[in-house]
Amino acid sequence: ARPSDFAQALFDLGATLCTPRQPACAVCPWRDGCAGLAEGIAATLPRRAAKTARPARHGVTFCVIDRHGGVLLRRRPDQGLLGGMTELPGTDWRDGAWSAEEALQATGLPKGHTLPPLAAWTHAGSVGHVFSHFSLTLEIFCVRVPTIRVVSNDEHVCPPDRLARAALPSVMRKALALAMGGGAPGHAADDGHTQHRKRRVSA
Repeated sequence: ARPSDFAQALFDLGATLCTPRQPACAVCPWRDGCAGLAEGIAATLPRRAAKTARPARHGVTFCVIDRHGGVLLRRRPDQGLLGGMTELPGTDWRDGAWSAEEALQATGLPKGHTLPPLAAWTHAGSVGHVFSHFSLTLEIFCVRVPTIRVVSNDEHVCPPDRLARAALPSVMRKALALAMGGGAPGHAADDGHTQHRKRRVSA
């Protein structure tokens, strides 16, 4: 017999006799050597492994909008998650939540940017996104400025008529849609993880 015949026989056994929750043990040719039948647990097999909870991470994203409606975007580092993709500037993603004060000091923007004081920012709300190995909550802060100074080759100001076509990962598209009032950028739908609560930040 060929090895493939044995493998096919096992598949057929599982499909016809040794089925989940209703195994036909009485007519199974393997019943004498079946550990599950001997222990009286055949009808409970296979057992699903308990799902492990995804770790939760937190970050803050900043949406800087100029008087023409242009938005400051930047390119993520090549290494790491979403490497090389475009994003709104923001903090690292960590286990604990960020306060607005410390987040504004950890935007990751290069030297040369002069950001408005905390009181000038509006908290647009938060968005949630689930990656394969962790869940992420991003707090979104917005500010409008007359002009945006680009100080790095990894940054650019995206005009408002190009935002919908910007090559953003889905988590950033959610954040941008919330920051812009839930509108045009990619028409990101509210998936139940988006919380709208625009309010001025207190210093």
